[in-house]
Amino acid sequence: MRYVVYTAIAIILVLIVISAILRRKTYKEVDQLEEWKNDILNRTIPEEIGKVKQLHMSGQTEEKFEEWRSEWDDIVGTILPNIEEQLFDIEELAAKNRFKKAKLQTETTRQRLQGIEDQLKQMLEEIDQLVQSEEQNRTEIDDVRRRYKELQAALLKRRGSLGKGVAGFDERMEQIQTLLESFETATAEGSYLKARDHLLKAGELLQETESLLERYPKLLVQAETTIPNELKEIEEGMKGMEEAGYKLEPFSLEKQLSGIKSELDKLKEELLALKCDEAEERLHEVSAQIEGIYELLEFEVDSKQFVTEQLPELEQLCEQAKNQINDLFEETVQVQQSYHISKEKLAARKKMEEAVLDLTRQLDVLQEITANESQTFTSIREMVEEWKLEITKLTQSIAEDKQALFALREDEWRAKETLHSLQETLLDTKRTIKKSNIPGLPEAALLTLQEAEQKMDEASEQLHQVPLELGRVTVLVEEAVKTVKESEELINDTIELATFAEYVIQFGNRFRSRSHDVHQGLTNAEHYFRQYEYEQAVETAVAVIKPYDPDVLERVEEYLNMYQKSGLKQEI
Repeated sequence: MRYVVYTAIAIILVLIVISAILRRKTYKEVDQLEEWKNDILNRTIPEEIGKVKQLHMSGQTEEKFEEWRSEWDDIVGTILPNIEEQLFDIEELAAKNRFKKAKLQTETTRQRLQGIEDQLKQMLEEIDQLVQSEEQNRTEIDDVRRRYKELQAALLKRRGSLGKGVAGFDERMEQIQTLLESFETATAEGSYLKARDHLLKAGELLQETESLLERYPKLLVQAETTIPNELKEIEEGMKGMEEAGYKLEPFSLEKQLSGIKSELDKLKEELLALKCDEAEERLHEVSAQIEGIYELLEFEVDSKQFVTEQLPELEQLCEQAKNQINDLFEETVQVQQSYHISKEKLAARKKMEEAVLDLTRQLDVLQEITANESQTFTSIREMVEEWKLEITKLTQSIAEDKQALFALREDEWRAKETLHSLQETLLDTKRTIKKSNIPGLPEAALLTLQEAEQKMDEASEQLHQVPLELGRVTVLVEEAVKTVKESEELINDTIELATFAEYVIQFGNRFRSRSHDVHQGLTNAEHYFRQYEYEQAVETAVAVIKPYDPDVLERVEEYLNMYQKSGLKQEI
């Protein structure tokens, strides 16, 4: 029972605390809203509205003044007092613990105050815009009037250079005049915002017209004089070129000129409507087309001169190619008496001959169409340049092939020199064997020596074949080089090993009397030595010497180095 009482008391206390916290929070929010309301009430809105009284109070200005004053009076006299009552209601709801409803009314009041803020912000902006418009109008109107008069004078001075476009300029000047008159009327009526709009439009139209008056005469001169003169000059030039034998029909220039004239008519229409931006863009396109035609005709003239100058040179190149291919075939016949030339090489040279004949026929065609002037010289020039490139490649191939024939003799001489050098190497190797005084060579070394001599004989025999097949000679010479080198290395290694074995046995003789095993081991080593098994001799001798001198190999190596430096054989 006591537990239930305590629990009930605890719950009541918690509710009292929560109620106090929520009430305090609500009162705090009410205080904040009260401060916001008072801040709005104490603002200098009447003074801001009062600035409008300094303007001419009629028309739009008077209407806006009355509208703003009415809005402010409504805010101060009706809306804010109503909000004050709402704040009292919120406090009463909080006192009665009706916090949910109090929160809803608090949010509603906050939204109403924010709405007033937005309304006042817009009002102040409109007031500022109206006051500034009046000031800006008063400041800028004199400059606009001055520029208008200057434009009138400039237009009067340049009327003769405007052609039919003068009507468009007069229409624009009338529009500017109408806008200025509307500005004056709106200002007199106190409609400063409308006056501002008229003034801005007048200034913008004035600036556009000033720019047009600067650009229009230049564009008109180009459209009515410069471009027509250029077209006439091109047509006269084309006529003169055709009379001089140039064939211009493939270029379709008449069609291009017709298109340019059509574009020129559209350009004049745009100028008449004072659409200078569009006209200028079209003018650039037309000028680019005309420039392209000029360049094409100039290149055609240059091409005729180029072709005329190049044809004699092409004849010389063709004659040189014929002589080169004849020389190549004569050289081939001579070389074939001594050397074997593959079918592929002979077929390639036949194709070169056919290519020379084909280029000769092409040159005849070039000379014919040039003489008859049956094509444009631009196209003939392209064919001349292509022909020259082809014959240059062909003569280079012929020269390379001829050089390859000379290279055959060089390869033969080089093969002979290599074989002679290999012969000297083998002789040196045999002298080294005799000089070394070793008992003999192992079978493997003898076989490599015999193989080297055999490879050299095969290469030498192939080198004396007629016709000479250098490809086969090259392979055999390379094999001979390889076997001679291997033989030389193996024999040198064998001699070194035999010498080393002899010194090891000599070094071991000082230990021969130490034991029967040493004596027998050295005797076996000597036997291997006499049988040319030098590696086995070293291993056998070292095996019985090492127990008495572990550094036997290093000592013998040292003695051997001393012997090689002195050149004298010494007993150890």
